[in-house]
Amino acid sequence: MGEQAQATQPADIAEMDITEPTVTWLEVSHPQQPIPIGENDRVLNSHFNEQYDVWEVLLVALPDEDEEEEDE
Repeated sequence: MGEQAQATQPADIAEMDITEPTVTWLEVSHPQQPIPIGENDRVLNSHFNEQYDVWEVLLVALPDEDEEEEDE
């Protein structure tokens, strides 16, 4: 219970090679700027962390369908 997920920056998630569904926290310090996520990715939850002045977003990143078809 004492473990916390490592927060990722939005640019990091766009650069990740997602091969299986991945759940991660994003720290968004500039919410007025778009977050580069995949077409199939979904935001599960978000809240504002006043202590660090950032939005924390729980995201599920799914692999691109094109990559799945290539593996088959």
